[in-house]
Amino acid sequence: MRVLLRCDGGPKIGVGHVVRSLALAHVALGRGHSVDLLGRIEGALLESLIAGTAGLTVLGTPDRGRALAEVAGGYDVLHLDHYDLGTEVLADVVAAVGHDRPLLSSMADGRFGARPADMLVDPTVGAERDDPPAAAHWHLRGSRFTPVRGDARPGSAPAADGPLTVLVVMGGTDPTGCAPLVVEALAQVGAPLDVTVVSVAETAEQLASLGETWTSGRLRVTAPVPDLLARMAAADVVVTAAGTSTWEVCALGRPMALVAAVDNQRTGHDRVVAAGGAIGLGGPGDLADVQATTARLRPLLTDNAVRDRVARAAHRLVDGLGAWRVVSAWEAARTAGEPRAVSPAVAVRPATLQDAEALWHWRNDSLTRAMSRHQGTVPFDDHLSWLRASVDRPDRHLLVGTAGGVEVGTVRWDLESGAEWEVSITLAPEARGRGVAPGLLRAGEIWLSRTTVVDAYLAVVRTDNLASRRLFLHGGYAPDLPANGEGFERWVRTVR
Repeated sequence: MRVLLRCDGGPKIGVGHVVRSLALAHVALGRGHSVDLLGRIEGALLESLIAGTAGLTVLGTPDRGRALAEVAGGYDVLHLDHYDLGTEVLADVVAAVGHDRPLLSSMADGRFGARPADMLVDPTVGAERDDPPAAAHWHLRGSRFTPVRGDARPGSAPAADGPLTVLVVMGGTDPTGCAPLVVEALAQVGAPLDVTVVSVAETAEQLASLGETWTSGRLRVTAPVPDLLARMAAADVVVTAAGTSTWEVCALGRPMALVAAVDNQRTGHDRVVAAGGAIGLGGPGDLADVQATTARLRPLLTDNAVRDRVARAAHRLVDGLGAWRVVSAWEAARTAGEPRAVSPAVAVRPATLQDAEALWHWRNDSLTRAMSRHQGTVPFDDHLSWLRASVDRPDRHLLVGTAGGVEVGTVRWDLESGAEWEVSITLAPEARGRGVAPGLLRAGEIWLSRTTVVDAYLAVVRTDNLASRRLFLHGGYAPDLPANGEGFERWVRTVR
């Protein structure tokens, strides 16, 4: 698979778009794909990160005289991580390349960068609960799809000996001068701190001046560094702008405080704070009230229990598999093929005890058992007991589907966690080959969404069950967890 990444980055425009694109590049290259990067790359930090990405080809700054859609010809995937490319890229690619075009994958942050695409990736916390900002067949939305670098994994907690270590990093640019305000607040916490500030040139002089009067431990100022992940992993507390570094801190399982340094970080800031994964410091205007900022920071810097609680909540938001999920979705989408042209209309209703015998025969069908996690035959009495319990359970919904007045199968929903529901589909043997499965799945999703709160639809599929893989791919599902030792992988759909 040939992948083209389109992103820009540098001291004046930020580094987040490039950093998360590199996270995808690492996974794609590791899986044997070729990856090219088209964009403006400036500054020693990004140059160092790119130099450390073995196998990546950098094509340089785009030629304004040649449309992106034309450059994309010959690639299997075109992935955009850019706010300013407009909303017509998909139409332009179709017009320029035709049927044999790349899959268009587009990264968004809420409505920032949202555009029609084959695949829309929005890693904002809680994005799965929002209305989609643009049309796409695959919506990869929510923090499970946050692409972080592969070494962003929780390690052992830093040693507690000596002063608390604090890392302050306001992204690759700190455009609103937040770092000095954070340092002023830290100076008033009243506890000895070992503070390192990753500073850009615009704030270095002001930070140096603060260092001359620092009396609360030690204050060090450093330029942006390529080993930022290692420094975050080694810190007791990280204070960061609510951009790409937020997700890496979450994946590392470190306690943090967040600043919404620019407008497009406000949603991420608020949602991580609401989930308990960070202490919220607000925006630049909030930081200007130094005493209030100190009061917000003090519990995180003086209470081990607060730090532990915040770190655990942060890691629940980002498990580190986001880049794997996005690249796996690219791979799967390239094999989707064309969906069935016409699917019969399917209606669903809750199952009752009167359905027991039909459901029992469908469950014990040899092909159904071969593709199930539990492959043995089920005695009727056991099945009847299971059905009695199932129809009364609030965490399970068992539906019977009909097409043209004929019963064609079941859709079962089981609550996994939060508001995520796992689906299990069983077709009546006589309904196979009629194309009813897509309609049965969709009818089941609509029924569930009208009955309860749904953040995500889940499906567990055998890797060799090609029919089920196609069903869920065409239904907008994407890989969520790698196959286990028994050959079952989990898929997810996160669009409302």
